[in-house]
Amino acid sequence: MHPFLLRVIFFFITFVVVVTLPWWVSVLALVTLTIYFQTYFEILFFAFLFDVLYSVRYVFPHTALTFALVFLIITMFIKTRIRT
Repeated sequence: MHPFLLRVIFFFITFVVVVTLPWWVSVLALVTLTIYFQTYFEILFFAFLFDVLYSVRYVFPHTALTFALVFLIITMFIKTRIRT
């Protein structure tokens, strides 16, 4: 299967997972997809969506987005060291 088509299919599946299932299933799916794909920038969209759906207004409003960005940078750094 073409990699772009695979990413689009997983995008829609992950969208359904984030919107319908509990937060811990969404986080597990996003971590798995970030590790599986080379650069999974879609995690930033889903983290923003996660913040909009589940965050508390009185706390820092972009907590999930910040953690997703840090996690993405760390996994990109580790992947460049492993896959050389």
